[in-house]
Amino acid sequence: MKCYNCDKNAMFVVGPEGKGVPLCLDCYIQFESIELQKIAMLEREINYATDNMESAMGMPGILPKFPERQPPKIIQTGGITLNNIHVSRSEIGVLNTGVIENVDSTLTVLKTQGNAELAAAVTGLSEAVIKATEITAEQKNQIIELLSALSEEAVAPKEKQKKSVIKALIQHLEDLLKGVSTITGLWNIAKTIFLKIFGI
Repeated sequence: MKCYNCDKNAMFVVGPEGKGVPLCLDCYIQFESIELQKIAMLEREINYATDNMESAMGMPGILPKFPERQPPKIIQTGGITLNNIHVSRSEIGVLNTGVIENVDSTLTVLKTQGNAELAAAVTGLSEAVIKATEITAEQKNQIIELLSALSEEAVAPKEKQKKSVIKALIQHLEDLLKGVSTITGLWNIAKTIFLKIFGI
């Protein structure tokens, strides 16, 4: 199934049952971003109405309000903008920026889906891989690419997840990260969460 908005393969369906629109990962991220902005705007409107009620009663601070939203932390790194993964200018030169951006976008979706634990684990693992001195640039790109593919499977609906592909991705990562002392612990944490989410 193709995305309603572009030519990429669809991974999600949004909208009412029977009238849903298929979207790819990138278009789904844009859709979720717009939805989050709408929610933030509604929260501000409710807080404003609450302030007016408190002012009319002459009793400020007695009614519950939505906490003020903090702006997302955006890191500009050598021509790419990342919301989750920190990459220094010296590191970006040897990395595939497109793959890093894909991982970063998928981490945002994981957070919006309530998988903050996995998002944190993949963020820490990705940054450790990027900084690791005992891994070649080629290996780093390969590992990040595998993490990107595995994370995309994690955000896909259960019925679209490919268990055989997932197992192969996990095994390949296991082989590449085996013996890398600075990363093994982080990989074991991420792998445990992945296995739990995929039900493997």
